[in-house]
Amino acid sequence: MQIKRNPHEHDCQAASRVGVCVGITQLWVCDKVLDWLKEDPNLKIKELTRRLKAEYKVTVPYRRMYKGKNLAMDKLFGHWDKSFDNLFRLKAQIEESSPGSSFVIDHHTINNKIRFRRLFFALKPCVDGFLRACRPYLAVDSTFLNGRFRGQLCIACAVDGHNWMYPVAVGVIDSEDCDNWLWFMSRLRDVIGFPDGLCFHTDCGQAVMSGVSEVFPGVEHRECMYHLVQNFKKRYSGKVFDDHLWASSYSWSNYMFEKHYQAMADAKPEAMVYLHENHKKLWSRSQYRLGSKVDYVTNNLAESFNNWIKPEKAKNLDDLLDTIRQKILIKWNHRKRVAMKFTGKILPHIEKQLREKSFNLDIQVITSSPEGVAEVCAKGVNLAYRFVVDLELRSCTCRVWQGTGIPCKHAIAYITSIPGARLEDFVSDYYSVHNFKLAYQGSIPCIPDKSMWPTSNHGFFMHPPLLRATAGGRRKNRMKGTFEGGSSQKDRRHQCPICYQKGHHWETCKNGKPEDIAAMIAER
Repeated sequence: MQIKRNPHEHDCQAASRVGVCVGITQLWVCDKVLDWLKEDPNLKIKELTRRLKAEYKVTVPYRRMYKGKNLAMDKLFGHWDKSFDNLFRLKAQIEESSPGSSFVIDHHTINNKIRFRRLFFALKPCVDGFLRACRPYLAVDSTFLNGRFRGQLCIACAVDGHNWMYPVAVGVIDSEDCDNWLWFMSRLRDVIGFPDGLCFHTDCGQAVMSGVSEVFPGVEHRECMYHLVQNFKKRYSGKVFDDHLWASSYSWSNYMFEKHYQAMADAKPEAMVYLHENHKKLWSRSQYRLGSKVDYVTNNLAESFNNWIKPEKAKNLDDLLDTIRQKILIKWNHRKRVAMKFTGKILPHIEKQLREKSFNLDIQVITSSPEGVAEVCAKGVNLAYRFVVDLELRSCTCRVWQGTGIPCKHAIAYITSIPGARLEDFVSDYYSVHNFKLAYQGSIPCIPDKSMWPTSNHGFFMHPPLLRATAGGRRKNRMKGTFEGGSSQKDRRHQCPICYQKGHHWETCKNGKPEDIAAMIAER
């Protein structure tokens, strides 16, 4: 008898295989999913399991699939344990490619090991463009990271003349506490200083509000109206608040604000006491200062950045920061090309907005002086509702012009009644084509991949932070509140299969028919 060995690889598929294949190893999984993860690193475990099942007719256990994917990710992006020390190489590359950029890494010692604590990252072109040509408004927020390191990604985001998102600085902290926010805001102050009219917009978090107040005392500090309303509705609700709470926030004039506020105070005084005691930051346009020329009442600008970066939050920190730089670079170059097409004095979307407002105006100019001051009112309405427009001060008693830098409808009616006057001459320079080009005048650095980053001589190895043990699997998405479509405690109560009401079991059902209860007993 002669036994021969087949030297060729066995690649046929077992179509009759059922159940879990115990011979599959994590190394085999790593080899098979590597190309798929190159194309899309955000593929989930279930999707990879489905593809292996369709391709090789094998069912891989979840734990083995998880380890195999981690091995493949380590091959593609480097080991997670070394990614934090690799931040020093990224810092050296950024400082070499974009001199003047800020890249601060903070660490501490735990059990004789130097471990990562937090970092701050701001590219010089972004900071210079913000200080040179953007409105002095910063939306500050944080979003959780969903990789192995469950920290927080902080963002300070501005807005350009086209109302497009303009990232200024990012940071990574281990948790949202007062010390971390104080550190982040201190690093932000080091790079931007105290611009005139500076305004911060945050959510209702006590830590971030404390950080802004301590590091930037005296600046305008707005509170996100959306978060305020969500907190308010947990305690008070009713039609009067639906009709007047948001309306009071959108009111520019003190008269309209007091009108809506008083309607709520008359209906439920204790609700206004809660609002006054727990939400002391600015949340109504009638309270806003006039230097930032931004009329936002919510912190959606920072939320837009969080949504923009959401697919990348599971990456290692060095890859995450490099990806953020790359995404900013792509946007930066695109907007540079857009700016090259602009001609004229002000941006096209402002011209279109003014042109649409000037059509069919129901405003009449009662009288005007040679100094450029006029009284205007609505056509067909008695003179009790009048507004004063001053062209020299660029102001109107409705406060819309001062708050946004764009002429209101009262100012437009007066300006268009003056022969030879042009609306674009009365628009703030923040909306000019010149300023828009200045905002994107610099260049975001293009850098090679991490294998070619320069070496860093920082003199020690920085270990990863200590991870906190959590029960269950790691969440990729945050838990939504009741008002955002999430489930409440009430919704999670047991539903009776007989009467379909919640809060009790069928054995104690008092609302169902006796024959239905008897049928249920017989079935059980």
